[in-house]
Amino acid sequence: MKPEGYAALAEIYDAAVNLGRWRRALDGVANAVEAKAIALLIRRSDPASKDLQMLNSTYLNFVRSPWGIYYGLRLSRLQDPDWEFLSKQPAHQLTPDTKIGPSAAELDARADYAFLRKRLKLGRRLGVRLNSDKVWFDAMSIAFPTGANQVPVAAIQDTYFLLPHLTKAVELGRTFAELKSRYSAALTALNRVKAGLAIALPSGDIIVENDEAKRILDQQDGLTKERNGRLRCHDHDQNAELSEAIQKAANTARGEDNCDEWLIALQRPSGQSPLLLDVAPLKDSKAELEGPLEGALVTVIDPDRVPHIRVDRFVALYGLTEAEAEAEVCKLVLQGVSIMEMAEMRSTSPVTVKNQISAILSKTGVGRRSELIRMVIRVLPPVE
Repeated sequence: MKPEGYAALAEIYDAAVNLGRWRRALDGVANAVEAKAIALLIRRSDPASKDLQMLNSTYLNFVRSPWGIYYGLRLSRLQDPDWEFLSKQPAHQLTPDTKIGPSAAELDARADYAFLRKRLKLGRRLGVRLNSDKVWFDAMSIAFPTGANQVPVAAIQDTYFLLPHLTKAVELGRTFAELKSRYSAALTALNRVKAGLAIALPSGDIIVENDEAKRILDQQDGLTKERNGRLRCHDHDQNAELSEAIQKAANTARGEDNCDEWLIALQRPSGQSPLLLDVAPLKDSKAELEGPLEGALVTVIDPDRVPHIRVDRFVALYGLTEAEAEAEVCKLVLQGVSIMEMAEMRSTSPVTVKNQISAILSKTGVGRRSELIRMVIRVLPPVE
């Protein structure tokens, strides 16, 4: 990846905490892939929810002009089928506009395309869906300058490099946006999240942790905070892995590396289920938290004490209806109940329970219980 791509990473992870930075982040992406205009669409499955669009400078300046107002009122709805097409595509599958149905000639003749070609000199476009969950639809449209008959191959390659980071930044930003909208201070809000959250400097020093993270750290069962404030694993090899993950995440937030997430199943001396650690880049240049920083957000999940989550909503989203046995089994899995205990509680055999769990994992697209827990917390953050 060329230097512009790494420079874009720093802006992307800054936007995760500061929504007002998305213009700069998308400008950075446009520069990296040699595009002219980018629109990021964030849409919740709830019909009553309003779409949120993040725009780069080209689009943002346009929508504020009289021509942009006219376009928004008269022509923007013509793009609805394009977004609908992307909503049915797999995550991170880059789709040139000529592959969504209409031919290149038909697209160029469409009123919205013709208008933007005349006013902004926009040509071919590239669309992509960022996630694959059933609560949020996040997608991006990248428009290139007029002149090329197709999306440049180099642009596709460069976009692939940035996609995991854009996806992670949107997910992180969603959690921070919800917290900031409901509570007056970010530090107070973090305590409303019932998963462990800790913000680490590149050195591994923890500057902020919420109550659940403190509870886990105080147990000193596989993960602890030393007197100097540094996060440390009980196992030497895993401690080295965690240090590397935090360093790489911080470097990525600075635009010097390429690590969108790092997952660690942390063994505990007590023999309880491994702690699940998710290390992601975090940048806060506006000092929303505790001074400007590039570091890492460490999410810690204790599978034996799964935070309160809306299991009923998750069951509905993935077709595990209340009437089905697998809906009840899903709830028990998320509560940490063992297969033998489930079989006894439901008066059935362990083999039957295993088959039901396999069906649940298949429907949700994960491979094990720990991944299921992580998916539920990502899709439906446990915020009081």
